[in-house]
Amino acid sequence: MIDDLDRRLIELLARDGRRPFASLAEELGVSQSTVRARVAKLQEDDVVMIVALCNALLLGHQVVRLLLSVRNLTPRSVADGLVGINQINHVALVAGSHDLYLEATCRDQPQLIALLDEIRRHPGVAAIQPIIVTSLAKDYSGGGLRGTAQSISDPNR
Repeated sequence: MIDDLDRRLIELLARDGRRPFASLAEELGVSQSTVRARVAKLQEDDVVMIVALCNALLLGHQVVRLLLSVRNLTPRSVADGLVGINQINHVALVAGSHDLYLEATCRDQPQLIALLDEIRRHPGVAAIQPIIVTSLAKDYSGGGLRGTAQSISDPNR
């Protein structure tokens, strides 16, 4: 489980993942070694991954979101098989009218067609609903915990 210090650290890193540990430590009121250890533990536990995000659309790539329905296998087993596909960068089990949610980036339309064909051939995939992204208005993944009930900026906290 993560505590309030971890939550505050995640929020700061979500704003700037390259921020120096000394600066983070000063703002959080803890030692630099505490920040270093906390970040290492959060990364080790797969709570955070510090990466550079880009707008693939501006680079001329095809961006797609996929809703999948599964049959004859469990959604988790299908998800586990799909994570190895290079173009897929996000796989989530979901509740609702679909079983899986995927995000993928392809260099061009032929690669997108090949990706859809590969997913259709995957065992357990019953149906795919592709959603082609035409414009990115907001990249939600950079928001960290902001807007959640656990956010440090939550006024009801």
